[in-house]
Amino acid sequence: MAKHASERRAGLHFHSTASATPDSLIRAKPGPWGDLEYYTAYLEATTAQLKSTELATYDTEWNFVGYTDDQVTKLFQSTEMPATVRAELLDPAKWRHRDKMITVVPSNEALLGITPEARVAIYSVLTQWEEDTYHHEPVLISAHSVREWLEHADLPDDVVAAIEKTSYHRGKNLVFADTPLVLRMVQTEDERLKIRKALTRTPTLVVSLRVTPETDVAAIADYWGSATPSKDMLPFLESIVDNGVSRSVDINHLLPPLPRRLLYTFPNAEFGRTGYYPDCHWSSLNFRNSEPLERLADPPLATAYVLQNYTKVQGPYQYGDVVFFMDGASGNAIHSCVYLADDLVYTKNGRSPTQPWVIMKLDEVVNYYGMFYNTQLACYRHNVE
Repeated sequence: MAKHASERRAGLHFHSTASATPDSLIRAKPGPWGDLEYYTAYLEATTAQLKSTELATYDTEWNFVGYTDDQVTKLFQSTEMPATVRAELLDPAKWRHRDKMITVVPSNEALLGITPEARVAIYSVLTQWEEDTYHHEPVLISAHSVREWLEHADLPDDVVAAIEKTSYHRGKNLVFADTPLVLRMVQTEDERLKIRKALTRTPTLVVSLRVTPETDVAAIADYWGSATPSKDMLPFLESIVDNGVSRSVDINHLLPPLPRRLLYTFPNAEFGRTGYYPDCHWSSLNFRNSEPLERLADPPLATAYVLQNYTKVQGPYQYGDVVFFMDGASGNAIHSCVYLADDLVYTKNGRSPTQPWVIMKLDEVVNYYGMFYNTQLACYRHNVE
């Protein structure tokens, strides 16, 4: 994939939560995938990447798609909030009508003054529409608290305090959707870039295969080579064993060519020039492809590709299986990821350029999408060629 070859790990800020000492490593369950161990690291987009995706506005815009004036009014009237905040939100001067959409533009004071209960009620409505980017895909705070998550970000105290105040719970997750608010709190573009950079902070598991002289490298090569029939990884693994010492090999070396290039990276601007950024389905269905099929970004074409090349299966997952998250209400596939080993999956959680390709535990991905949908998992296996 020559046009995406500029995505290099050297351009990313890659922080582990702890040094990868034996005490900090987590061991995966034993299985045909070999002896795996992993730790958590955090990825942040580079300044150059963020500059290539400039924001259209720093205004906070609540976009109610297909809602009537009465529906928006009823929402604001039915939630508990200070009278001054309610009066502002109901002020016609704060409303814009365009293309069957009502946009409400609240002030900083209203955003900081709204009650947690009202925030959850309003944002739970806004999250259903892609036209409301920040609420549709809120920032996941991957730590026990905002301050722990932003410990190394070096942001102004008032910005951190504002993020704390406006963060809210969706299911088991603490999330944040008021990026424009905190961007308006600083004066320079450099300060705004620093905030945006901190808000891209995303955890990934860094997984390694432990190889010892006793390791059955032929069996492991069969497992990890099953998704890349054209690649014989046995000589590579045998060369490690021949040294007579134990070694750790980043799992990235065992993946097919495309995910090997994308893992631990953010989409660069060249993806956006095609009119879209890759989403989960593009990433999952291209997992085995040495060069991406761009048509898989189109939902109808992706559906046809699944029906032609995959079969729905029951039972234990196998390496390379695509796990679809089906919305119980609509039956639509709202997410997909690729099973790797144990409970580990390769995933891209959303189309946003600030969402990197990462490895996560499957139950953590389930918790994330459980914020928005009542999901059911369906496993599809690539047809034997």
